[in-house]
Amino acid sequence: MTVGEKIQFYRKKIGLSQEALGQKLLVSRQTVSLWEMDKTLPTIDNLLRLKEIFLVSIDDILSEKNPTEENASPHEMEPKETYIFQYTKSDFQELFKKARFRLIKRAMIFSLICFMIFVFFAAIEANDMVIGLLLGYFLIGIISHIKFYFAYTKTWKSNASKTLQNIYSYKIFDGYFILNISKNDEITKSLKIYFDDIEKTQSFGNYLFLEIANQNYVIKKDFLVPDSVLLSFRKDPQKKHEMNKPKDKLKTISFLLLILSIGTIWFSLIGVGILTEINHKHMPENMWILFLFLPIPISSIIFGFYLKGKGYKYKANLIAGLIMVALLCIYGSFTFMFADTYSHSDEPILNTEKMLNIDIPIHSQITTQKYTNGMSYPRGSVYSTSDIYFKSSAVKDFEKNLPNDPKWMPSIPSNLVGITSYLCEITESDYYMIYNVNTGEFNTLPSKSGTYQFINLLYDTEKNAMKLIEYQIEYNA
Repeated sequence: MTVGEKIQFYRKKIGLSQEALGQKLLVSRQTVSLWEMDKTLPTIDNLLRLKEIFLVSIDDILSEKNPTEENASPHEMEPKETYIFQYTKSDFQELFKKARFRLIKRAMIFSLICFMIFVFFAAIEANDMVIGLLLGYFLIGIISHIKFYFAYTKTWKSNASKTLQNIYSYKIFDGYFILNISKNDEITKSLKIYFDDIEKTQSFGNYLFLEIANQNYVIKKDFLVPDSVLLSFRKDPQKKHEMNKPKDKLKTISFLLLILSIGTIWFSLIGVGILTEINHKHMPENMWILFLFLPIPISSIIFGFYLKGKGYKYKANLIAGLIMVALLCIYGSFTFMFADTYSHSDEPILNTEKMLNIDIPIHSQITTQKYTNGMSYPRGSVYSTSDIYFKSSAVKDFEKNLPNDPKWMPSIPSNLVGITSYLCEITESDYYMIYNVNTGEFNTLPSKSGTYQFINLLYDTEKNAMKLIEYQIEYNA
């Protein structure tokens, strides 16, 4: 047979007119007619599309051999089983409830994971920036789940109205089955599916789901005969063994990379929280850790292109990988963006010791955050904050002398609260000191109204940590 005769044979076999085939190929009916009369040949792109529509190889279309079905005996061409059915509204309602439950369960799992991570960071007393990032990510995730739920519902209802008009015909042969979908007595889609291509079978109530190339085909079980070959797939251990194919491994790897890519933002933030707890630096200084997690989403992107080359679904891996690479790079760059904001110099300690005529123990870590123009708040402005950490052995004598040092207060009297900085947590430290730079007085209210510079010291005996705050207050006597 010629190429044109082959195209005509396969077209009629699946019940398509020249015009219907042209619509699927995005060519005119006249073009299909010229092919079938052997006046022109299809392009490579059109041959690839014809292969998918006819469910044959390109060699089957181009070779001079007759199609194997032509030579088969009438007995061999008779289907072993035949089923014709149409879905009802109640079918779709039941299926939608099952699909909706999976969406709700996924949202609940996401919320639970977010809650557990939030509890973890609250337990290590993460700063407000970490909590803000987590809350923002949680809100984005919840909004995405809600949008997806409504979009899924809309798509489901739209597909339901179309599907209810279709008639589904399953013809079961040895080793494969043919699915014809028709509407108004015309076949709109025909698929030839080999049993070996069925990746998974699942039973939900009265419905049997066949998963093939990431597509689900639903069959009503009450239409099947008791010993139907379709029912045997979920019982056949040999079939389960055959399902362990390379493409199933690719699907597993794709899923794992997708989950790991989405989870990198959580894993990296946990790493930042742990490192912040260890080295006592501010969180933005430790955000460089996010760059260490870049190989995971980059692998997802590379694997996405690999799947694309193999003809599998790949967009989820690409999209998740690209989004996570962007987020990790943006947040990871905070370390460099805020590099000038933080300092680890001893200068604040030396200046404070000289100005206040006090001794501060040898520290193990100091992180100072300066505000060039001052950070304004209702009572004034903060110009710098220093978090100073000590080893327990270095503060033994210092802590022993604190109760007897009049410059240190075990608590802040109510009348002095008005001259503390807003960063002074008056209930969480063990000793406090307020120094008026302008008057040189300790722990005393100014005698007259005006603008005053203060240094506020807070010491925590449990954490062996001191906070030093330089600020300005507008005081009204």
